[in-house]
Amino acid sequence: MISPPRVVLFDHDGTVVDSEIIALKSAWQLTLEVANEFPGARSYTLPGFIKQFAGKPYREILMQVYADCPSALSEADIQRLVLEEENRAIEHLSLNAKPTAGTSAVLDELSDREIEFALVSNSSSRRLKACLLASELTCYFEHDRVFSAHDSLPVRRPKPLPDIYLHAVQCLNANVANCIAIEDSVSGVKSAIAAEIPLIVGYVGGTHITDEERSDRMAVLQSAGAHQIIEQMPELISLL
Repeated sequence: MISPPRVVLFDHDGTVVDSEIIALKSAWQLTLEVANEFPGARSYTLPGFIKQFAGKPYREILMQVYADCPSALSEADIQRLVLEEENRAIEHLSLNAKPTAGTSAVLDELSDREIEFALVSNSSSRRLKACLLASELTCYFEHDRVFSAHDSLPVRRPKPLPDIYLHAVQCLNANVANCIAIEDSVSGVKSAIAAEIPLIVGYVGGTHITDEERSDRMAVLQSAGAHQIIEQMPELISLL
């Protein structure tokens, strides 16, 4: 354990904002439409789609959906569909996004204890802004506390690469040795490891993780390198 932490670095989707199911339902519906237009797609039920693709960008989802027929989509098709997925997701998230359980209270506690915190995400700034506004978390995360691997870097280098964590640490004038990362995905955990963050907390409280899947997800995050696992966000306070 590090003491005291200088900055707590939160992932966004499925960690601070319970956005995964909303976005994945939208992406699944779009993927069904794409499969009708472009033959060769693998078929997924909604639960299977959520389990397989939580935390993954839509470009990567398309690559896996069309793994058996990689020439089905041109680069122009992929770019168009990635933008369409982004626009649809933002529309749904703007109406329905909410904080994960207990997160607002944790952010209040961190503020009271004068512990800095920030968002470090693969999502675009547009999506992050929509989610934070809908979930009434904008007051906790000023624009200089929100870091997007999609927009904040000179070149897009998403998690599991460490670039967005390293960028956030530099912008915040923090010491990486005094940071904590909170992540709900393997790619996020690997990103934090690559950035040499010494305490990585795996979070399994998002509603996209079913009760039946929770134990397996905990094991997966631990195997990826998470040092601690929490099922509810308020458990984070005891680790600080």
